[in-house]
Amino acid sequence: MITIKKIICPIDFSELSRKSLQYANEFARLSGGEVFLVGVIENDPTINYSHGLETERAEAEKKLAMLIEEEQMAGIVSDYVIYEGFAEECIIDYAKRQEADVIVMGSHGRRGLKRMILGSVAEHVVRRAPCPVLIVKENEHEFIK
Repeated sequence: MITIKKIICPIDFSELSRKSLQYANEFARLSGGEVFLVGVIENDPTINYSHGLETERAEAEKKLAMLIEEEQMAGIVSDYVIYEGFAEECIIDYAKRQEADVIVMGSHGRRGLKRMILGSVAEHVVRRAPCPVLIVKENEHEFIK
């Protein structure tokens, strides 16, 4: 028997992360589990944060609250957090803290030089996650309606 009670779902507000959230939502409904959302503000000194990091954090929290309401996930989303740092490190840390059963996340599919230099967040998470990881791709066979 598979028990999925704690589902981590990283959110970057892209269409793909929204699709990942729909998968996480369905798994939670089927298993009686809860979804834990994690957003990351890249703490990159080369990025000019026009309003400052605190404003970025407040805006991200507001977007998460609206997303929970839009996806009708009240009661399913148990917690959400906004980290500052590198996405893969933050996602793995949050999964460990929550003792996650699974991480459901999207893969944007970087290719070529960009992937070679930056790597893939999803790839890093798969390699180091403390639990199984379900990768949702943009153009794939969907099994949720």
